[in-house]
Amino acid sequence: MRETTDGIKQPASFDMAKAHAMEPDWTTFNGYANQYVTHPLTANPGERIRLWVVAAGPTLDTDFHVVGTMFDRAWPNAKITGTPQHGVQTVQVPAGGGGVFDVKIDQPGLYPFVSYAFAHVDLGQVGLLKIGHTKGTMSH
Repeated sequence: MRETTDGIKQPASFDMAKAHAMEPDWTTFNGYANQYVTHPLTANPGERIRLWVVAAGPTLDTDFHVVGTMFDRAWPNAKITGTPQHGVQTVQVPAGGGGVFDVKIDQPGLYPFVSYAFAHVDLGQVGLLKIGHTKGTMSH
């Protein structure tokens, strides 16, 4: 929702000038800015986590990264029948494209996942993987 100058909340609308300038109001994972900061994705230590990422675009890429770890396997373009990349930390997901990422984290903690284009983090494209029973805020 976007708040107007008179305080009325309105749905977001497409702004061609902002699209041409590549200046979005926000960037997100699954449509809601910061939703996985307040509601982290959870897993147990040592459990394999598979993340499917699509950069819906229409213009900006996502440089997918989980802070504090490496991807065990990554399939750019979501071609899971192909040979994965191993031991990579950031993979570009082009606008309109997708990727599949496997990660196994042995240590409990809060691990942010982001677009490594860090301006996008400030616009809401950030989430947390909560590994184990940990408290507090980001630890990596």
